[in-house]
Amino acid sequence: MVAGGSLSVDGASARGGLVARLFTGAERWGWEFVPAPENDEHDPPRWREPVDVTVAWWEKRRRARRVPLLSLGVGAISYGGWLLPVPAATTRAALAVSVLVVGLALIVVREVVLPRARLAEAGRVRDRALDRYRRQIAAWQSARLRHDVPECWFPLRTTAARVDVFGGTGDGWAGLVTTVGSSLLRAGSGVLVVDLSEQRTADGLAAFAGAAGYPVSGVELSHDHAGALLAGLPPDEVVEVVVGAVATLRGPAADADLVDADLLTTVTRCLDAPITFARLAAGLRVVRGHHDPGTGSLSRAEVHCLTGRIDAAGATERTADALRALTGLVDLLGSGEAGATTGDPLTWPGPGLTVLATTGAHARRKDFLDRVLFHRVLHAVRGGSGRDALFVIGADHLGLTALEALARRSRRVGARLVLVLEHLRGDLGKLLGAGDGTTIVMRLGNHEEARTAAEFIGREHTFRLSQLTRQVGDSFTDSVARTETWQHTVSMARSGSTGVGGTASRVYEFAVEPTRLQALPPTAFVLVEVGPAGRRVVLGDCNPGIALLPDVAREPR
Repeated sequence: MVAGGSLSVDGASARGGLVARLFTGAERWGWEFVPAPENDEHDPPRWREPVDVTVAWWEKRRRARRVPLLSLGVGAISYGGWLLPVPAATTRAALAVSVLVVGLALIVVREVVLPRARLAEAGRVRDRALDRYRRQIAAWQSARLRHDVPECWFPLRTTAARVDVFGGTGDGWAGLVTTVGSSLLRAGSGVLVVDLSEQRTADGLAAFAGAAGYPVSGVELSHDHAGALLAGLPPDEVVEVVVGAVATLRGPAADADLVDADLLTTVTRCLDAPITFARLAAGLRVVRGHHDPGTGSLSRAEVHCLTGRIDAAGATERTADALRALTGLVDLLGSGEAGATTGDPLTWPGPGLTVLATTGAHARRKDFLDRVLFHRVLHAVRGGSGRDALFVIGADHLGLTALEALARRSRRVGARLVLVLEHLRGDLGKLLGAGDGTTIVMRLGNHEEARTAAEFIGREHTFRLSQLTRQVGDSFTDSVARTETWQHTVSMARSGSTGVGGTASRVYEFAVEPTRLQALPPTAFVLVEVGPAGRRVVLGDCNPGIALLPDVAREPR
C-alpha cells in the first residue's frame, strides 16, 4: 500500500528520524502550539537617583562649614561670661566652662550628628530603592529570556475511550491516523484501521510501523475478494453479518430483518463450508427457482436440500420480494468471486497494525461491501480489550444506528473507538458530544456543517477592545541653591504622572467562528472534551512532521 498526498514516504525516509520520534513517548492525538509569553521589551525599568541623598549631602556640607563660626561664637560668649562682675572667681569660671561645653555640644549635635544621621537614612532609603530596581531588572530580563525561547508544541492527550472526528480531508485523516496510531502501537495496543474512504489514509502509518519493527498486515478488499469476510464464520454468524449489512440500507425495520434472517438461515443450513457470497447467491437463486446447473458452485446435495425449501421460502409476496432483494445484493459481491481464494483477513484483535480498505469502481457494489465489512468488524469487536484501538474512516453512509451499535459494543469490551466522518449532516449531528467521548472537528468546507460544529463548540463572552488611550508623563527637578549673603535657600521639586485608559465592549459570540473551521489547514483540528477540570476546547495539529521540530515538548503542558 502506498501513501497518498503529502504523507507519501519511501523506505529511506521511513527509517529516518521521524520513525524514532513518532514511536516514542506516550499517547498523543496531535500537538498544541503555545506561543512564548509576551514581554514589553521596549520598556525596561528605569533607575532614578533618589533626590533625598543629594539634598542630605548638601545640607551636611553646609552645616559643617558653619561649625567654626558657631564655635567661635560660643567661645566669645563663654569669654564674656568670664568677664561678668561675679564676686567669686570660681563661679565665673564654672559659668564660662558650662556655657562653652553646652554650646559646643549643641553645635556638634545640630550641625554634625543630625546631618550625618539624615544622610545615613537617605543612603539606606537609596539602597532599598536600588535593591528594588535590581529585582525589577532581573524579572524583566527573565521575562525577556522566556520570550526569546522558541515557541513550543505540546502533545495533546485525551483519556476518552471514544473519539468522533468530523470533517477533514484525506491528508488530514492520514496525519491523524499516523500520529495517533504510532503512539498507540508504542503503548502496546493492537490497532485496526478500517478505511472505507478510498483515500489510503493508513499507508503512512503502515510504512512507519513496518520500519519500526511492528507487525503490519494490510488487505485491500474488492468485490472479487469479498468472500474472505465470511471465512471462518459459522452459518448463524454469516446470517448475522449479512442481515446487519442489508438492514443499514433500508433503515430500522424489525419485521424485514426477521424475514431476511429467516431466508438466509434457510439457505446457509443447506450449504457446506466454506460459505462465500458466490455460493450464497447461488443458493438464494435456487430457492427462488432460478438455478442454473451450469454454474457448478453448488453440489447436488446442496441443490437438493435447497429445492425442498422453495415452497416455504416463497410462500408470500412479501417473502418473495425480500428474497429477490437479497439475491440482488448478495450477487453484487458474488458475481466476480468464483475461483477466488479466500482467507480470513481480520486477525484483530492482535499485535501490531491491521489495515482493511475497500475499493471498487461500481458504486452499489462498493457501498454494500463497506456495509458487510463494517458488520464483520462489529462481529470481531466482541473479542477486543481495553488495549486495542479501532479506527473506522469514511463511515458517513453507514447510518447513525450502525455507528451507535459499534460504539456500544466497543464500550462494552473496553476497546478504543475512533470514528472519522467526512460530513456533519443529518442524523450524524446527534453524535456530537455523544456519551463521554471526545469530539475532534477538522476542516468543514460546507457553511451549514461549519455552523453546526461552531454551535457545538460553543459561544463565550469576549471583550473587544474598541479604544485604548495611554499617557505617561514624568518630570523631575532637582535643584540646590546656595547664597551666602543674608539668606541660604535649598529647594527640591519632583513630579510624576501616569494615565492609562481603555474602552472594551462585552460580546457573546462563537468561541470558534464557522469561517475559521472552513479555512483550517488539512491537519489542524479543534478538540472538544469534558474532563475533571471542565469543558476544554483546544486547537491542535496532527501533522506527523511536527515531531521533527526542535521545540517539541515530550509532556503535555
